[in-house]
Amino acid sequence: MRTINLLKFVLIGLLMSVMSACYDVEDGYRINYAESTAQFSVTPATVTRGAVGDTLRFTILAKAETDIKSVIVTSSLSGKEGTGFVVDSGKTDPLIDHTYGTIQKNTRQLELVYKYIVAQDSDNVMLTFSMIDGDGKKSASFEVFTVPSITSYSHVILYTNSASKTDGFSTADGTIYRALANYEAVTTVNQAVQESLDFIFLVSNGSALLAGPYDGNFSTNMKIRNKTKFKLLTDITTAAFDSLTPATLSYLVDLGKVDKGTTSISGIKVGDFIGYKTDFASTNSYKYGIIRVNAIHPSNCSWYDGVSYLIDMDVVSQINKE
Repeated sequence: MRTINLLKFVLIGLLMSVMSACYDVEDGYRINYAESTAQFSVTPATVTRGAVGDTLRFTILAKAETDIKSVIVTSSLSGKEGTGFVVDSGKTDPLIDHTYGTIQKNTRQLELVYKYIVAQDSDNVMLTFSMIDGDGKKSASFEVFTVPSITSYSHVILYTNSASKTDGFSTADGTIYRALANYEAVTTVNQAVQESLDFIFLVSNGSALLAGPYDGNFSTNMKIRNKTKFKLLTDITTAAFDSLTPATLSYLVDLGKVDKGTTSISGIKVGDFIGYKTDFASTNSYKYGIIRVNAIHPSNCSWYDGVSYLIDMDVVSQINKE
């Protein structure tokens, strides 16, 4: 009788062990690991943001007391073709294969680069890097912020003569609209112009300002008046502006809290950098950009009588995907 009871105990123990092991396996792969004591780090080369087609590089370093078995990268959204592990020139390739991240035998220290090529700009992406060795597993995760592409408009020149006699600009395609009073009548063409108009140039009491069409400094009978927001940026240099990418533009407007800007910005001067956010109703809806002021001075133009003022700007803007 005691032998039968002992046999039952052993069988129950084995069954529980098998069931427990099954909980650690999914689709034939082990999923639960102890925490490894290895040194493991993942460092992005730049800010973790990018537009479609941009490549983000991550350097992976690992040093373990036991053999490293694999390095695995999973993503919530697949990258474009070319996404995967790379080994920089002069570095030893520790991988048996570059698809599954299987590591050569007797490897306890490695350096790898993983590049992720952004495939879309509608959802952010979560990347998880995992290293598995004889002791267990270590992981690190990064959120990749997908951002719109950008375009540049050089030497955008607007004139102003009064609160109603002024020029405007569309970030959607870089069009400059002269004498905005000509677009006030209710027509299909004028409606399209009003929807695309993102900012205008004014001089009030000797102070130069940029404003959205909605702002009270602009005197107009337009029916559609976009509420563009503006904010002075202080954490940007000329070199940074000249080398803007979709990622760095997004980072700088976030850093400068452009989203909390106002519908006009006054007292602007040569050398200023101004961030903006377009209105939801704009043709270039909810897009950010940065303006560099190159010149402001009195001038003359054929469409306004008397002396007017001129502003010369470089504009880098996010744009709608095609």
